[in-house]
Amino acid sequence: MSEPTPLVVSVEDNPADVRLIEEGVAAVDRDIDFRVYNNGRNAIEQLTGDGGVPAESVQLVLLDLNIPGKSGLEILRYLRKDSELDAVPILTVSSSENPDDIRRVYESSANAYLTKPTDPDEFIQMITAAVRFWMPPISSSTTND
Repeated sequence: MSEPTPLVVSVEDNPADVRLIEEGVAAVDRDIDFRVYNNGRNAIEQLTGDGGVPAESVQLVLLDLNIPGKSGLEILRYLRKDSELDAVPILTVSSSENPDDIRRVYESSANAYLTKPTDPDEFIQMITAAVRFWMPPISSSTTND
């Protein structure tokens, strides 16, 4: 039986940033599902409730700090308390360079804090590199021999 296609989730409300994140994920040379949630409540409901997102398919969460509904920190803390999602890498992707924001994110067990570059090409490259680094390797059972 084959493994589910890995899912990268972005919790981001800015349409321009969503487009850049989507381009960055698409540039990764492997089969990846990509979903976007534009508010915190919806993200939590879909990922931890009966939203239909199988927890085992979620391989990476890209989380904006300033998101409507619930803050990025609230979402991060909620996901870290969920036994099915607590080991999923969560990367905060924010325009804030405030040291207090960065400290709070790491205290809440984020795996990384990425500052959004102002240059769109740099933004795309950053997302591509982060997804390549944080996605688990493709298992040999899913490759064609």
